[in-house]
Order: sequence, then C-alpha cells, then structure tokens
Amino acid sequence: MKKLTLITLLFAFSFSMSGCLKDPLANSLEGEWEVTSWRSGGLELIDPLYVASFTMDFGDYDSADQEGDVDWTVRFSDGSSTSLSGTYEVDQEDSELTVTFDGDSETFEIDLDGDDLELSNGTETIEAERD
Repeated sequence: MKKLTLITLLFAFSFSMSGCLKDPLANSLEGEWEVTSWRSGGLELIDPLYVASFTMDFGDYDSADQEGDVDWTVRFSDGSSTSLSGTYEVDQEDSELTVTFDGDSETFEIDLDGDDLELSNGTETIEAERD
C-alpha cells in the first residue's frame, strides 16, 4: 500500500511539474526587453536619425491558451512614438515566435541566451537585452 501511495504521489508530482516546464522558452521571454539593434533590409534603425528607443514587453505566457500579451513601443528620434499591443505565441520545438498586432502576424526565429535575445525572419533582425 505504501508503494502504491508513493507511486501515485510521484506521478502526481511529475505531472504537475510538467505543466510548469511545458514552455520554458516562452517563460524565458516574459518581461521587458530593450532593443539594442533593429536591422531591416540591411539598414540599422536604432540610430539617432531614425529610432531613439524600442522596447518589447512580453506578458505572462498562458500555456493552456498557448499565447501571451505583448506590447512593443518605438520612440522615434523626432520625439514621436508608436505602441503596438497584441499577442504572442511560441513554437517550442522550432524555436519560433509569432507576434500578432491588429490581425497581422510576423514569425521570427528565436535565439535566446540568458538576458540576450535575437529575433530574425530573413528581412528583419532584432537584438535585445533584458531590461
């Protein structure tokens, strides 16, 4: 009887932990990131002439819904700014991030090393550090 109880407890523990570890890549994205480089078509946009700053804020990732909220804020060199709010999804297996703003989606390959993040999709590359 003790063995059965122990096996049941171990099974329940491993099942509950698998839910916590289900999306480690998505969980690692959560938080605010300061973009240090944003290249589009070979042109660097983080530059005193174009973009003064760019932040990405990834909200808590809901493993059940397979998405989280995301806010991107770009401050231009002329003092104006724009903010985009939407959702993000992470494909753990392919290391891909899909962000959706106003019904338009963009998919990026994710390269995450601690507090350093690189997102790339062939035409754009975004490098960021955790804020």
